[in-house]
Amino acid sequence: MSARTRVRPLRVVIVDDTADLRELLRLALVRGGFEVVAEAGDGQQGIDAVRRERPELVLLDLSMPVMDGLEALPTIRRLAPKAKIIVLSGFGATQMSARAIAAGADGYVQKGASLDSILAYVRDVTSEGPPRSARPSSVVPSPRHDVESEHHEHQAPPPRVVATTDPRSRGGADAGPSDRQTPGVPISTTSTHAATVMSNVSSWEALSMAPYGVIELADEPLFRIVHANALAQRLLDHRAAPGTPLGLASTQLANLVAFHRLDADASFMVDLDGGTARATLRRTGWSVLVYLDSTIDDIGLLRRAIATTAHEIRGPVAVINGIAETMGWGEAEMEPQQRNRLMASVARQARMLDSITADLLTAAQIQRGTLRIDLQPVDPRSAIDSVVTDRYDVDVVIEDARQVRADPLRLDQMLSNLLGNAHKYGRAPFRVRVRGDGDHVCLDVIDSGAGVPREFRDRLFREFTRATGTVATGTGLGLFVVRTLAEAQNGRVSYEPGEYGGSVFTIALLAC
Repeated sequence: MSARTRVRPLRVVIVDDTADLRELLRLALVRGGFEVVAEAGDGQQGIDAVRRERPELVLLDLSMPVMDGLEALPTIRRLAPKAKIIVLSGFGATQMSARAIAAGADGYVQKGASLDSILAYVRDVTSEGPPRSARPSSVVPSPRHDVESEHHEHQAPPPRVVATTDPRSRGGADAGPSDRQTPGVPISTTSTHAATVMSNVSSWEALSMAPYGVIELADEPLFRIVHANALAQRLLDHRAAPGTPLGLASTQLANLVAFHRLDADASFMVDLDGGTARATLRRTGWSVLVYLDSTIDDIGLLRRAIATTAHEIRGPVAVINGIAETMGWGEAEMEPQQRNRLMASVARQARMLDSITADLLTAAQIQRGTLRIDLQPVDPRSAIDSVVTDRYDVDVVIEDARQVRADPLRLDQMLSNLLGNAHKYGRAPFRVRVRGDGDHVCLDVIDSGAGVPREFRDRLFREFTRATGTVATGTGLGLFVVRTLAEAQNGRVSYEPGEYGGSVFTIALLAC
C-alpha cells in the first residue's frame, strides 16, 4: 500500500529556523495529504516536538541556531526509529548529503527546489514500495566533479610611484610641474595634463584608491609609520596610525623590514591580521616605502565569500520562489489572511536579501577606501523601530533619550546586522537597551544564548571569520562591517559576555 492511499495521513514535524519556509512546507504537505502536527525553530525544539508527537515523518533543516540539524539528527532517530527523516539545507549536496545520511537521515533535499518536487520526493521516500535513490534529480542535482586547479599567477611588482607626503618636499625649490609624477601612475603614462590636475592633491590622497597597500615608514630603528593608505590599514587591522611603531601594528612585518631594509628591491611574503600579502620595499632619501600586494589572499577570500554568500542568499530566494509557486495553485486553495501573510513574507525575505547585498557593497567600499558617511542627529529609538518592525521580536529599553551623531542608513545597517547575528547564533529573549556612557550613547544588543567562545573573541570583528564548528555560518562580513561603520562614525563596537549568560554587543556613538 503506498503513502498516497493511506486512510490516516502521515504525521509530520517540520524543523527549520525560517518561519516563512516552515509555512510554505506546511502548505505543500497539507495540500499533498500529510498532517503537520508540530513545527520547531531549532534542533532542540525539534527533539522536543518529536518526543511529544512521535511523527512518521520529520523534515529537518541542517543550519539552525542553538542546535543544528546534524547535531539533533541522532537523537531524533533514537526517539522515532521508524520515522522517515528528510534533511533540508542550502549547502551543496556533495558537501552535506553524505554526512546527513551517515547520521541517520533517509533523504536529502536542497532548499530552492520547487515545492511540487519536494512533495513528490517526500511521497517517494515515505512510500512502502521498493526503496529508491535518496537523490532525485528534481530535488538534489547530480554531483559534478569540479576540479579546481591551483595556480599562482606571476605577481608583477607595484608600478613605479613617487609617494611623498608633500609633492613640493622633494626635488628642490626649482622642481616644476613636469618633475612631479602623478602618484600611483607609471611614469611612462603620466601626462602634463594629469600632473597639472594632481598638483593640488597630496600623494597620499591619490594613493588611498590604490589596489595595493602602501606604507611610508620613517627610516629609523622603530620604523614609525608616517602614513598608510586604506588597503594597508585593512591589512594591519586598522592599527597603522601615524607615529605608531611598525612593531605595534605587525611584529612580523617589522622584523622582516628590519632584515631587508638594506636590500635592493627586497620582496617577501608576510602574514598580517588582514590576510597574507607580498611585501616589496623601496627606499627614498629619508623613508622606506612598503608595498603590500594581497592579491593571492584576496582570491581565497573571494572564493570563501562567494560560497558563504551563495548559501545565505539561497534561503530567502527559496522562500520567494516557493511563494510564487503557491500563488499558481489558485484562489480557491488559499484564504485571504494566508495570502496576506505570504506577501508579508516576500517583503521580509527581500529585506534580508537587501541586507546581504548591502554588506557586500559596504565591504567593497571599505577595501577600496570609498566608504562615505553622512553624520547627522539621529534618534536611536527611531532607528531601532525601523529595524525591528515586522522582523524581530525584541524588547526595547530606553534609559537615555539623547540623540547621536550618526549616518541613519549606516546605523540601521549596524543594528540589523547585530540583531540578525543574535537571532542566528543566540537565543530568545532578545533585548535592545539604549543607555548613557558619558559623552556617548550606547546601544546594547542582548541575547540569551551560549555566548561567543573565549578563544574566538579576539577575531570576532575581523573580515570573513567564523567560530569553528558553527553550521549557521553567515557571510562572515556582518560584524566586520559593524566595526568599520562604527569607527567611521567616530564610535566603537564591542562584545562582552552577558552577566547571566548570552552576549552583549554594544555600539557606542557620540551624543548630540
